[in-house]
Amino acid sequence: SENNMLGMLLKEAMQSLPEEEDTCGYSFNLYEREQASLGAMGSAQWTGRWRTRPHSLLVVKNMTSVDDWKKPLPRGVRRTLKKALQQNFTVTTKYINGDEPAPHSSLAHFRCVVEHEVRLLSGKYGVGYFFDSLGEAISRYVGTTRMAGVIHEYRSDDGKVIAFAHEVRKGRTIRGQWFYATDEAAKNYVWFHAVHDLVERAISADDVDVVDLGPSGSDAFTELKERYG
Repeated sequence: SENNMLGMLLKEAMQSLPEEEDTCGYSFNLYEREQASLGAMGSAQWTGRWRTRPHSLLVVKNMTSVDDWKKPLPRGVRRTLKKALQQNFTVTTKYINGDEPAPHSSLAHFRCVVEHEVRLLSGKYGVGYFFDSLGEAISRYVGTTRMAGVIHEYRSDDGKVIAFAHEVRKGRTIRGQWFYATDEAAKNYVWFHAVHDLVERAISADDVDVVDLGPSGSDAFTELKERYG
């Protein structure tokens, strides 16, 4: 029957799934990864092909500590950052190397991207947008796992992957390329922790002048970034 056939297909698909944290992405070389990263870094604009959306930039070259960034921020923003730094999660840095799968090309990281996109897009456009959100998540996951850079992986106190921040360096700029988080991470201020961590590392580095948080998908998110300097 049709139900039996669907059941067999589902069983076969489940049996072929990798383990939750097995990396299973394609092994792109470094040149291919660098080329794949250019679009998200705004190369269309600096090569003169077309104008991209404005990026959120923070100049840090005259700052000596992360407190120089935090002190002028509104009180509510500083309070949120303080809460973010008090959360009980761990952060691990993983480098994306050439000729091997990206360290975030696993089911655990894919779940972060899916929950992130479904939460944002279905929340904005309604539950009828679920499958569009899923399609967007797949596209974004394929994109981030073929690019160059560094991953900062967030895990909950029980060891589960709940978010990751993907960064790329070019010249004297650190670009916060992508950030994806589960619903659990969104409730625990992980994005705010990631921004604080990025700014702190940029200030402490001798060869970094600018933090780039990229363009925003909505006016609300643009406003949020503006509140954080």
